[in-house]
Amino acid sequence: MENNKRFVIPIIFSIVGVVLTFLITQELARGIAANPPAYDLARFIAGTVQTDVRVLLYIFLPIYFVVFLILTIPIALLVIVFNKVSRATTYELGIFSTGEGFSAIKLIRRAIVPSLFALSFSEIILNLIPDWIFYSPNIEGGAADSFLPLFDPLQTIIGALIAMIAGIIIFAPTWALNDSGVVTQVKLSHMTTRRCPDTEGIGRWFSNLFGGFAILAYPITTFYRFFYVRYVLHSAPLLWPGLMISLFWIVGIPFLVMSFVMPFVILNEFGLSWTIPKIQGFARKLGAKDVKPKSLMLEMLDIQDQLTNENDDIEIDSDSTSLTRM
Repeated sequence: MENNKRFVIPIIFSIVGVVLTFLITQELARGIAANPPAYDLARFIAGTVQTDVRVLLYIFLPIYFVVFLILTIPIALLVIVFNKVSRATTYELGIFSTGEGFSAIKLIRRAIVPSLFALSFSEIILNLIPDWIFYSPNIEGGAADSFLPLFDPLQTIIGALIAMIAGIIIFAPTWALNDSGVVTQVKLSHMTTRRCPDTEGIGRWFSNLFGGFAILAYPITTFYRFFYVRYVLHSAPLLWPGLMISLFWIVGIPFLVMSFVMPFVILNEFGLSWTIPKIQGFARKLGAKDVKPKSLMLEMLDIQDQLTNENDDIEIDSDSTSLTRM
């Protein structure tokens, strides 16, 4: 019972965020619909912008659930195979004995990078292929001053929630891998060369590939969307209220997107009793060995002793300037 209390804050965070997302997007859509001509947001949904937003918000969570349920374990196993094949010459698989604790703060933090990835990825796609998912609005004259403050946050939120499908596909398997303790470590035969001992979780290695992109790209893409387009391309006046609203969206939208990720972070926790044996069993079939924190430290010390002994075996001949190995 005590362990389940850690879910209270993430659940509240998720519920509040999802409800706020529904209210905010509907209000933004209502504001756009109030200004003629009628605008249709999504290409693949018939109806006005209000209908598009309502339909999309209703189907996002069920789609995420299906993707999470079907693809998480298979992709996690594929990552293990890819890691095994691509790094076979230098690294070997291991299974690290992880702790049991995972606090509410860590659950919430786990949703940050997928959310930033979805926001960054969607903004890049929307700029490279603007008419692929959404209709590009026809902005003429002074219409930008009234339209963009409503359209920009709405398209950013909905675009990120669409891109979150890719976020679940990429990051949910890394949660399962990290929780299973599957790691790679440098083979003992490679420790005789000048290199540091290296033990890294496969899930962390895989998520870092995309997490670095997300953290770097998010401020750039949102600055372009909420400042450059509006104040440079459309020459909106630089007034404090408008600047603060743009800053509010840049800071606030990630929290809204995170609330849609939280249910699957929690669902992952409840499925650990099934996913961990599945992933660890597969890793063992590929040759993974159990690695415990104490044994890992002893192994590092043994390697250090071996290298020290090898250096001690080298002495300088007093009659020669050359080195001879004993």
